[in-house]
Amino acid sequence: MTEPGKITELDDLFALAQRVDPQPTDRLLARIMADAVQVAGDRHAVASIRSVPVRSRGRLGRWIRTIGGWPAMGGLAMAAATGVYVGVAPPDSLAAIGQAVWGETVTVSLDDPLGLSGLSGLEG
Repeated sequence: MTEPGKITELDDLFALAQRVDPQPTDRLLARIMADAVQVAGDRHAVASIRSVPVRSRGRLGRWIRTIGGWPAMGGLAMAAATGVYVGVAPPDSLAAIGQAVWGETVTVSLDDPLGLSGLSGLEG
């Protein structure tokens, strides 16, 4: 620990940074402007591509466009595939979570996925 009033190297650097008034050079400003012109041109090209109207092919086309287009459809397809995978081959931790929540081991049969086989005795 330093003594109060003793100037350290870090204090010297901070004092130097406060005295210096940095100004960008003309060369740096010219490079920044050149980059800005290039980016503005690229954005204009992308905007003109996006402004091309997409033909709607009936109700399905309108629905796909409404939910966000093909990127959203890709997400929906991946979520559906993940749900099918977890439903067919659930991880072991899923059974532990079911046991913690419901207090018993939950098993689902592919023959009776809703567990309605026990209701057959209720028929009149």
